[in-house]
Amino acid sequence: MVTNALVSAVAKAAALICGLVMFAIPVEAESAAQARLVHCGADTCLRLAGHRPDATTAVSVGGRELAVEGGRDWRATVPLATARTWPIARGYALRVTLADAAAGTERIQSVPLPPGSLGSHVELASLVVSGR
Repeated sequence: MVTNALVSAVAKAAALICGLVMFAIPVEAESAAQARLVHCGADTCLRLAGHRPDATTAVSVGGRELAVEGGRDWRATVPLATARTWPIARGYALRVTLADAAAGTERIQSVPLPPGSLGSHVELASLVVSGR
């Protein structure tokens, strides 16, 4: 036979766990924006993709608005020549700004870049390696 005290203790524990889960998981969990290299014709492009709160939220990098595809899940593809003109944050990342004009808010996301994606090419005539 189950006592009222035991039922009450189990109910309180379940309520506590449900309360903690509600605070631990945001209502609208956001995935971080991502960057990757893709082929676009004969060239290589940088594709940025992420999630925004509303389809009308503007996406920009370095103060320049991007032409994005999609609704709340967006993506933008730009040639590397264009991407190389953008300012790079510390840690080799881009700062992507999501601006909601209707709400008057801005949110900045740091998007890690693929290694070597925006670097310049240097041709070496020779390379000297010496031991100590």
